[in-house]
Amino acid sequence: MQCAIHIKQCSVFQLIGVVCMILASPARMSGTHWFLFIVIIAFIATAIWVFIYFLSVREALNFPVNWVFSELLNTMVFALLYLVVSIIQLNAWTGLYNPQFKDPNIAAGIFGIVNFLVYLVGSYLLYTDLKISRSVGAT
Repeated sequence: MQCAIHIKQCSVFQLIGVVCMILASPARMSGTHWFLFIVIIAFIATAIWVFIYFLSVREALNFPVNWVFSELLNTMVFALLYLVVSIIQLNAWTGLYNPQFKDPNIAAGIFGIVNFLVYLVGSYLLYTDLKISRSVGAT
């Protein structure tokens, strides 16, 4: 059950990330370069987590790794980075520019904030999973 929730959550991350990449490409300003860098790195990291869940790597490996904590840390870092780069993206494009270039980049910044909120919700869900797994392990 938890695996299905994580895969759906990662799918939402991926979908909004693709929208951000489409709207912000090509990068015409330095803020957009940074925005696209974080969006692409988050996309790749989330794709790795999707493969970890699809291929059942967590269950197959006997490493002493707290997978939920690792994913929580990853999700929290990308939530913070999405917030920062979305603000940078919106700030970079608030001047008087050609609407042909400005409008999609403003939309990319707004979708970045939406993805920040989705990552934040994902962080909360992972935190509750971590609390549950620690309370079950303690008893």
